[in-house]
Amino acid sequence: MEFIELLALILCLTAVTCYLAAGALLLRKKTKPAAMLAAIGWLENLGIFIKNWYINGYPPFASMYQVLSDLSLVFLVIYLLIAIFEKDQRWVAPYFCFGAAIPLIGTLFMDKEMRWALVPALRSGWFVPHVFSYMLSYALAAVAFILTVAYLMKRDHPVRMKKAIYTIHRLSFPFMTIGLLFGALWADQVWGNYWQWDIKEIWSLVTGMLYLCYFHALRSSKLQKYAFVFSILGFAALIVTFLCVNLLPKIPGSLHTYA
Repeated sequence: MEFIELLALILCLTAVTCYLAAGALLLRKKTKPAAMLAAIGWLENLGIFIKNWYINGYPPFASMYQVLSDLSLVFLVIYLLIAIFEKDQRWVAPYFCFGAAIPLIGTLFMDKEMRWALVPALRSGWFVPHVFSYMLSYALAAVAFILTVAYLMKRDHPVRMKKAIYTIHRLSFPFMTIGLLFGALWADQVWGNYWQWDIKEIWSLVTGMLYLCYFHALRSSKLQKYAFVFSILGFAALIVTFLCVNLLPKIPGSLHTYA
């Protein structure tokens, strides 16, 4: 088991290095070596996913270590879909590479318990769809946030940057909504009620409402200048939603303390 843990650590470190190097090369317009490094990083990332699934015997979406490892996988897959259907947005590739590296870096500070038993609440058909929907949404929201910070720092190509940020938010929000819906259906199955006013449910709702404010502000001449404020606040709420219950001391009475 120690060998497998060491192998997973090596895969993680090399994947992070490949993702970051690919992003840096893409910023310098060196597409071919960047694509090769991104592909190598993704395959190493996939190796971690396969390892987690094989050892635990279930889709590895239960512990924070597993979820962060999996979250990195979806960035480049999403980018490829964007590159196919939104060809004018292909220039955002480096931001997806940087985004993919961040969750893997986070796994270095997580509990890497190889086997993680599923509690009864997680043994549901809604488990994977709920988590996967949010993973897609959070990956897209993270890239939109990185783009927002880059835009506010440099102000380069403002029209192109604003369009890309809006496009990515527009892709992210439906998955966020679907994740919330699947969570409600799961809650009804497990706890007998669609909504429990649990702290994680509340923050999920707050996150969604802030992103709704972002979309509304874009369409209002009076509020348009505050659109990025709502976008940043939405991502801050997303971080609270994603991490507060999992990493902060357990919150008394929370129904999500298993996550």
